[in-house]
Amino acid sequence: GIMEIGSIFIWWLILFVFGLVGWPLAFTLLRHLPDRGFALARAMGLLLVGYILWLGATFRLLQNSIGGILAAMVIVMAVGLIWRRQQARENGSMLAWLKQEWRYALTVEVLFGLAFVAWVFFKAHNPNIETAGGEKWMEIAFINGILRSDYFPPQDPWLSGFGISYYYFGYVMMAALTQLSGLISTTAFNLYVPTLFALTLTAAFGLVANMVALYRRSKNTESASEPTIPQPMLTLPAALTGLVGALFVGLMGNLIGVLEVLHKRGLLPAEFWIWLDIRDLKIPPTGPGDSWIPDRFIWWWRGSRVLTDYNLAGREQEVIDEFPLFSFLLGDVHPHVLALPFVLLVTALALNLLANPVSIANRTGEATSDNLFDKLVGSVRQSWQTISTATGGRIGFILYAIFVGSLSFLNTWDFPIYLSVVGLAFIIWLTRRSSPWQAALLPGIIGMATLAVTGIILYLPFYATFQSQAKGLLPNLWNPTRLPQFFVFYGPFLVAIVVLMLLLSIRNQGWRKSIGWTLPLAIFGPLLLMLVVFSTVLINPAGRGYIEGIINNPDVQAVIGQASIGALLQESLWRRLLNPWTFLFLGGLLGWAAALAIGLLDSAANHNESTSTYDSRLVEKFVLILLLVGLGLPLAVEFIYLRDNFGIRMNTIFKFYFQAWVLLALASAFTVYYASINLPRLAWQIGMLLLVAGAMIYPILAITNKADNFQDEPTLNGIAWISSQRPGDYAAIKWLRENAPDNAVILEAPGSGYAAYQYTGRISALTGIPTLLGWGGHQSQWRGNYDEPGRREPDIDAIYNTTDPVQAQQLLKKYGVNYVYVGALERERYSPSGLNKFDQMMTVVFQQDDVIIYQFQ
Repeated sequence: GIMEIGSIFIWWLILFVFGLVGWPLAFTLLRHLPDRGFALARAMGLLLVGYILWLGATFRLLQNSIGGILAAMVIVMAVGLIWRRQQARENGSMLAWLKQEWRYALTVEVLFGLAFVAWVFFKAHNPNIETAGGEKWMEIAFINGILRSDYFPPQDPWLSGFGISYYYFGYVMMAALTQLSGLISTTAFNLYVPTLFALTLTAAFGLVANMVALYRRSKNTESASEPTIPQPMLTLPAALTGLVGALFVGLMGNLIGVLEVLHKRGLLPAEFWIWLDIRDLKIPPTGPGDSWIPDRFIWWWRGSRVLTDYNLAGREQEVIDEFPLFSFLLGDVHPHVLALPFVLLVTALALNLLANPVSIANRTGEATSDNLFDKLVGSVRQSWQTISTATGGRIGFILYAIFVGSLSFLNTWDFPIYLSVVGLAFIIWLTRRSSPWQAALLPGIIGMATLAVTGIILYLPFYATFQSQAKGLLPNLWNPTRLPQFFVFYGPFLVAIVVLMLLLSIRNQGWRKSIGWTLPLAIFGPLLLMLVVFSTVLINPAGRGYIEGIINNPDVQAVIGQASIGALLQESLWRRLLNPWTFLFLGGLLGWAAALAIGLLDSAANHNESTSTYDSRLVEKFVLILLLVGLGLPLAVEFIYLRDNFGIRMNTIFKFYFQAWVLLALASAFTVYYASINLPRLAWQIGMLLLVAGAMIYPILAITNKADNFQDEPTLNGIAWISSQRPGDYAAIKWLRENAPDNAVILEAPGSGYAAYQYTGRISALTGIPTLLGWGGHQSQWRGNYDEPGRREPDIDAIYNTTDPVQAQQLLKKYGVNYVYVGALERERYSPSGLNKFDQMMTVVFQQDDVIIYQFQ
């Protein structure tokens, strides 16, 4: 309706203002990028305002309110303008840049607007905040918990009296947008994913366009210094390749769409489908089909479950291999999605650092002392001096630390990954200040550690209250990934990467000198790491107990023949020998990429390029950084994974593969341009176009399927389905939002034990009013134990079931409960005699249909 269209426009306008708030800082901090950070200004403004708000509310200097958000916006804007004024003489005028680059700025704004509106349209046709098939229930609970918290850490709606123990920074930013818009959370929720989708596409576009612009600048620069008059940012190659980057990162699917279509049509022999061994598809078609369109229930879900693992007994183990488009399609506002625009921002920071021209006056040169201690001290001193120069001075260093450190608070897994990207960029930047380039390694590592420690210190309040289910590393003994499934997931990127590396190998022969050791190290190093982890696990009593539990499992003994560690290792080695192709392929690519990077550094040293102020090969080096980290992630999970409550590598693959997609997509997008100027265009373009077309089958079919062919009446109300299916609950939620005091606690039926993805915890989730216990299994994941939920479960049962009012009153007082909720779930679960006592001991403050809310005083 008109009201929702108005709300969409207001939301877009708020995001536009965040771009204005962030651009002065982006313009100055990212001054070495041709677009001066314009495409990343919204993300930068949103994160910095969120950081100031969170920090202020944590120390009770600001309140989590519209006033607090506006104050944070003023602070960020003021710092940006002051810093901009200080740097104006050196870095030029924002207005002058805008006059020259208005076409680029307009392109970015149009791309953002179109992406945002398109995904709002999609979300309006599948708006339901549902309990199953994702994590929306917990996400809306977090949002509402933050909205009801004046200060941080915010209250956990599913464990009253406790703060949220999770990486919740992304929810702080979304809650801030909600407050500014004036929308209720269950409507605003359906604008979060369109916001993240548009931010991601815009950031990917800007990052790849900058890569192309920097590359073209290097090719057009005859002298060793930067050109005095840089080329306009928006050349056709930069714009088109930027759009490819947006497509690859955020809109393209994997090749499961091709397989679904072929399977539905009944094509390819039965042996192929059995060999491929992808769940649902491994059952061969019974004959030729009459349609190309998959119609299996939520067939698109299979796109995130391409890999198949088995335990030693031959039973399937769940593996999650999401990619950005699937996550946008699913509509979850989970940390890995919330962090996506900001990992691209940090990646752009790495490119900006690498593009920082080295001033000859600041070069430190090679240490002259032969004393090892003196060299060590000199390296430490050099790293401290150069880290601020590399990042843009003291303010720049603090901003780098805020952005890199934020990833731990956004999605903790991303912090070490993108710290590695920035760290490698810093090391390579340092090689142009050091001779030989190996002298940059120690200062680079120290500088990276300095950035990491500072980033952690800036978020210390988060770490002080954060608990985790992580229990160290485990070796992946018997689940090597099958190469055909790996290709289905990453296929187009793998082809592009091989083409890129072949071209780089032809252009620079220096890789031949180091391939002899980088290749064996990349292949056998991870295997050695797995053995080290295995040995470490055995030394630890808890770890040894875990391994012995596996060995003593009768199903495992039936496979390995005897209950011994040696037999287990023998079986693991045998499985590796039977299926070595993925780790050999990845290890080969990683060793090759490392050799190429070293070759470029050697070449620069041999040609005295380290004395120039501008690195003519910086984009190639940056792409190799993306490849080193992007290939290293899936290779690592072939051998080790993080031990969590699931006990398998499911979650580690999920987190690592998702970020590898981002990094490999960026590298592949640049390859499209790089190959088009170095290969016969027609052959390359046709080949790549076929692969991309195959990968685009998934989003085209999945989007229409998820939106049910766009035939339903569009709405942004995420709980409209509750109003028709459970009208009593819907009315009660509305009443509680309007009448419950800020410090209220409500009692409702929790999830049963570790059960989740059910219609429990619904009142606390949809109002933000904390309850004694929501989904207990999730609490165990967030806090690493089930101690508090386990204590509360019998008390909740006693309150509802006991016929003794005194006992019930004592327990209600113990937990500070203000309201007791009795609806359909409570009537199904608890005894009628126990529920009837509430009429005598409390006041009814709401009653409609099958719902009664009692107030306890």
